[in-house]
Amino acid sequence: MTNGFAFVSIIALISYLFLFLTFIAAKRTKIINEFMLILITMILWTGGSFFMRAQFFPGVKFWYDVSILGLTLCPYVSLLFAVDFAGIEIGIWRKIWLILAVAANAFNIITGSLLAAPEVVTAANGTVSFIYETTWKVIFLYGVTFGASVHMFFLLWKHGKKDEMLKRQMMPIELGLLIMYAGNVVIFLPPFVGVPVDIMTGIVNVFCLVYALYARRMFRLTLLASKGSCYLIAGVCSLAIFSNIIFPLRRLIDRVFPAQAEYDILFVSVIFMVATIVIYTLMKLLIDKLFIRDELARAEILKEFSSAVSKSLKINEILDVMVHVIQTTIGVKKVYVCLINNTGDQYQVSYSTSPLDKRSYALKADNPVVLWLKYHTTYLLMKDFRRTVAYKSMWETEKQLLKMLDIECVVPLKDENQLVGFVMITEKEKRNILNADDLAFLDSVGSIGSIAVKNSHLYEKVYMEARIDELTGLLNRKYFYETLEEEVEKNKHLSLSLLMVSIDDFKLYNQLYGTEEGDKALKYVAAVLQACVGENGYVARYNGKEFAVILPQFDILAAKNMANNIRMQIMDINKQNRGQMYRQKALTASVGICSIPYAASNMKQLMDNADMALYQAKHTGKNKVVIYSIGEVEDARANHLDNGTGYREGIYSEYASTIYALTAAIDTKDHYTFNHSKNVAEYATKLAKAYGLNNESVSIIHEAALLHDIGKIGIPEHILNKPGRLEAEEYEVMKEHVENSIGIIRHLPSLDYVIPAVIGHHERWDGRGYPRRIAGEDIPLSARILCIADSFDAMVSRRSYKDAYDTERALSIVRNEAGRQFDPQLAELFVTLVENGTITVLKDE
Repeated sequence: MTNGFAFVSIIALISYLFLFLTFIAAKRTKIINEFMLILITMILWTGGSFFMRAQFFPGVKFWYDVSILGLTLCPYVSLLFAVDFAGIEIGIWRKIWLILAVAANAFNIITGSLLAAPEVVTAANGTVSFIYETTWKVIFLYGVTFGASVHMFFLLWKHGKKDEMLKRQMMPIELGLLIMYAGNVVIFLPPFVGVPVDIMTGIVNVFCLVYALYARRMFRLTLLASKGSCYLIAGVCSLAIFSNIIFPLRRLIDRVFPAQAEYDILFVSVIFMVATIVIYTLMKLLIDKLFIRDELARAEILKEFSSAVSKSLKINEILDVMVHVIQTTIGVKKVYVCLINNTGDQYQVSYSTSPLDKRSYALKADNPVVLWLKYHTTYLLMKDFRRTVAYKSMWETEKQLLKMLDIECVVPLKDENQLVGFVMITEKEKRNILNADDLAFLDSVGSIGSIAVKNSHLYEKVYMEARIDELTGLLNRKYFYETLEEEVEKNKHLSLSLLMVSIDDFKLYNQLYGTEEGDKALKYVAAVLQACVGENGYVARYNGKEFAVILPQFDILAAKNMANNIRMQIMDINKQNRGQMYRQKALTASVGICSIPYAASNMKQLMDNADMALYQAKHTGKNKVVIYSIGEVEDARANHLDNGTGYREGIYSEYASTIYALTAAIDTKDHYTFNHSKNVAEYATKLAKAYGLNNESVSIIHEAALLHDIGKIGIPEHILNKPGRLEAEEYEVMKEHVENSIGIIRHLPSLDYVIPAVIGHHERWDGRGYPRRIAGEDIPLSARILCIADSFDAMVSRRSYKDAYDTERALSIVRNEAGRQFDPQLAELFVTLVENGTITVLKDE
């Protein structure tokens, strides 16, 4: 190669230095860093080549080795750049190719046996030439670079087959690298000997990589168009031109102006300066015209858009600004914004450029377009997506939807890693294609819009959490009052009904099945209410087991029909097994209704009167709907109260006779149960007193003992009086007597205090009892007392299926079961009481 082409190396070197210095100011990413490594290898390659030809210190061999080092490392760093740009993992191959490249260069530098430094030949006319002598050993050096290059192209080809979009994005990179490698091959062909084709094609490759980076919006063109950058480029171009024409220009000046020959250097300098200014001006105008002016204008639009959406937390306002900015800036025909629905199974069109546009369209969460957006952070061009396998797997109806809407591009709206929505854009007004600047603008709008949508969702979430009951998802009590006040004001000249819904015996339900099942029941009731009311009103959880339903423009008859529908559906909740091991008791609800203007004139009267109607429904049998009418409910309530104290007169004496009436009723069916209940009451009362309980607690245990087996009235006689051991199915029927007892007692509202003892008298200390299988001190104390008394009397009594045990044997069993079936402390106390005569054993005649 001769020195006649030195200017090519100069241009290449300065171009690479210019790009390197420019990208130092860019946002640093892994891919940008790898591109800068490519620039460094190109600087080593071309710089070493230039300084070698100029024979700078320390000598030809040194700069030759530098040039070869850059040349052989370039394919390796190009491999890293390409695979990371495409998102391909190569694992240990990163280290293997680096080690091979470094080892080959080290060996060549030390020995010079792979590709020796060129011989410098100076001709008679002063022309300097560099003569290369290559041997077959050069294949080891070039084999490393060739292997890394083949590996890179193979990976890009392999992944490009699977992803058409990736293939299109990688085309500039592949093209640039192929051109560069072709230039390094043709320099050995006779027509190109001495011509720096390799350096020329290296410049082409670098600018292809720059284009690929720009297409992916990994840097901004404003970095390349600063005033200093333009001066540098203009100076380099002028220097490159004048380095080749300076001597002919001086001769021309000497011939045209021989009298001023001594000023030829001055003339050349002035021309050089003017040419530099002209080149700078033209280049600045060109770049501004093509790129920068539009980019700066769009940057200002993005700034205004960001400011506008940051001032609002209302989703519709944010989407309105977003759609307007996209349509006016890019000039597209239509813009559709799709947001994820509450269930997360589809993305519904929530906003568009025109209120007349249909918004009934939706894409399911498993749609290939949606799935692509979930795993990528940038836009999706439909023209590229239509070439993929994913598009071909779509249903025809889904393809027709996108075709009908004429969608050209889809931009994701992501909240961190979750796809909260996306923007669908149609073609531009003048049928122009979306260019790289348009797509970059859309990406920026999507990023800013995503943050705004996220903030809006957070605001709506907090807003709703402050108004929504956490367990049921209904309105909470506070927001119920606000809503009722607003609706009463709106409908003061129309009609409005209020339903107060209370689950009957919900405390008992919790005692039977536990609070977890109770919470499930509340959720099911809430779902029933919401489904029945729908868009016709508002449903709120008023307190633990009570719900309120606001029905604007519902009269008394319509409200009554709604209430009965709700009541019947609540009764159906536990008719289905819902996956439980056993069938649960039916849930029922009482409902009180009041309406304005018929039975109330303001919000307070409406609530008070609905509550009165609910009270009457509760205390006249439950599981019913009562409508408030002036006078009727108040009279009914007055009959249930004594002097405003809130308690029914003589309730305890009234129910004392009821208790004995119930025990007498079962005596007609099973005389043993009648006597057994009296015996258990006697034993349990004495045990409770000895344990130190107060008189009120002892009385509760006494009454609970009388009623604990009342549910056996519902057990078939052939099971009650079976002479042998019960079969498994019969035993399950027998166990139902506990819930039957509760079902009877619940109709005696003032005796609900006996329920804990009755429901737990068959629970065991070790947790193997029934119906709730609770253990230890989780079993109410009254139930633990009843358990010992009940079991002892069963052992010392004669039954159809066994003879009576003697007292010693029964006490021995009580001792042995202490800590297993019985409370150990109570069991020991009971045995002591029997042995010292405090408790007298009662035996059947």
